[in-house]
Amino acid sequence: MRLGFELDTAATPEQIAKLLELTERYCVVYQTLRSSPVLRTHRGDPGP
Repeated sequence: MRLGFELDTAATPEQIAKLLELTERYCVVYQTLRSSPVLRTHRGDPGP
């Protein structure tokens, strides 16, 4: 999975680096995927 950004900004390279750092720190989706969760699928028995 890849995530990319195209920024149209007057921000300095340092500001952009800080933005990436904070995105990685606070994005809950990023944090979940980064920890390599175990994924499983199953189907329940529909019964009689």
